[in-house]
Amino acid sequence: MTSVLRSDIAEARLTYEGRYEAREMSNEKVSTFNLRHQEVMDFYGLQLAKGTVFIIEDRVNGLSNLGVFRSKQLRQGVILAAALPAAAVAMDGFDSLKDVPKEEQTKAMVNRLKRLNDRTAAQVMGEVLQITTETFELGDEVIIESAITEGVRVKPGLEAGGNPTIPVGALFGKEEHCSRYGRGVSKEVTRLSMGSDVIDGTGKSVKGFHSSLTALFITESDFKRHLPDIYVERWMAGAMFPEFNPRNTDLQEETRIISEACGIKDLSEMTAYFLDRPRHNLPMDQLNSMGVATPYDKDGDLFPAVVMGLDGLRCPDGRGFHSMIGEIGGSAEWTVGALPLVWRGGQSLGMLTSQSSLTRKDLSPEELWNERFHYTEEELILLQDARFEQKPFFTVCDLMDEPFAGGVSAFGAISDNYFFPHLHGVKVDRERDLITTNTLMVNSLGNIEHWRLTFKCVEGMETTSKKMQSPKSGLRGLDEADINKQIKAMVDDQLKRFRLKQFFVNEYYPAIIHTDGKMVVLDNTVESLIARGALSEYDRAIVKAVVSEVPEWFASPA
Repeated sequence: MTSVLRSDIAEARLTYEGRYEAREMSNEKVSTFNLRHQEVMDFYGLQLAKGTVFIIEDRVNGLSNLGVFRSKQLRQGVILAAALPAAAVAMDGFDSLKDVPKEEQTKAMVNRLKRLNDRTAAQVMGEVLQITTETFELGDEVIIESAITEGVRVKPGLEAGGNPTIPVGALFGKEEHCSRYGRGVSKEVTRLSMGSDVIDGTGKSVKGFHSSLTALFITESDFKRHLPDIYVERWMAGAMFPEFNPRNTDLQEETRIISEACGIKDLSEMTAYFLDRPRHNLPMDQLNSMGVATPYDKDGDLFPAVVMGLDGLRCPDGRGFHSMIGEIGGSAEWTVGALPLVWRGGQSLGMLTSQSSLTRKDLSPEELWNERFHYTEEELILLQDARFEQKPFFTVCDLMDEPFAGGVSAFGAISDNYFFPHLHGVKVDRERDLITTNTLMVNSLGNIEHWRLTFKCVEGMETTSKKMQSPKSGLRGLDEADINKQIKAMVDDQLKRFRLKQFFVNEYYPAIIHTDGKMVVLDNTVESLIARGALSEYDRAIVKAVVSEVPEWFASPA
């Protein structure tokens, strides 16, 4: 039974037979789009050539409105912030491992290539958001604070430091507002919160595998508390189920609660998704014994949450794609996937687990599962700091002031998505200088749309690709003197100066404190990151050169 009820998504792809209504963008709408986003288009040498919006769900959940996201520029800006990073990685980084000789395809090499793709995606995502927010007229201005991000914690015994990302605390908006953030920004400026995973499935993007994507949401809601960057055990479904305390509820009862909410009377019709990890062997066995199918994938549990319970989405055996029951993955992935799921009418419940215990190599799968709540002292401090010691489980309502405040989420496919088959990977037509992106959008009303956009590289694809590459690509391997020359040249060029700042914040965030619109660089932390191998010697030279050449960006450590 177990083998029959378990299926690898890569071999048993989902199909979709639900609503999929195409609405072609007219020439007038294409022109309006280009005009509305002219600054972003010009920045990368792009022009929208054609577009199609596929309507998947347009029902309104009744609990929300769009709020400030009534602005088409803001809504579409979020879509571009997912689509263009996906395009950048597709042009320069997707399936990059194939170009490395077999004997050099080490774990260290894979991690280096992953950092390159994360760096590219973070660079472009941040630039799109910053350019977009700078163009809003008086009265429509917004400031976006990054509140949730993936991959910033040093993984126990596995990684030397956080990958390039849009860090927590990063701000996007006009300089005069960012400089006053926390000290009285004008009431006419709308404060927004952002969550992101610049690439969900970074390893897949390097190896050329399916379902790699960019992911972000932006919402008017503030965050009441923040999840530490450790693992979360999750219970998710495309239908609203009542809260329960997993500490006091066994797997059988959890399954009953969720299946009833989904309207499933016979468990032989139910599915529960898992990452393919040894820690999940025991719960998958138990669910299989009840008749529940457990589709799994090698990597990625963010996007499955987004489409969970979607009408017309089917596994090969005809079952729907219903839930996660006890699956364990990253905290940022939980949040970025949970919010659009809840907007759609679903439910997401989580509980923090011990990442240190779950990554041990000396434990059997059963022991890993049983050790998931045996926290280290460091993890207990993180739990207490997040105020979860009194209530061990949480929903988005425990994290956010107003989960149904106006908001938009977007997911840009880098490679073909096997969870929603219409979401194809980026298509690069080098002969005609065309790039086609596919992005899934879910907003706070519960609307779901698939945006297929084809861009013309008006200055040639090579030029666009170079404009999307991180400034670090031109500094790698240089000596200190040449780095100083290159940094000075970037600072003297307005556009390159803009890109340099975005890179600096995304790359060196573990050693940066933000205060009053300026940065403080912690030199000791830089040295620690170098000693651990998270940064290299030439990163020291880059940091030194930037601090020297652009002193107005920085405040004194004192």
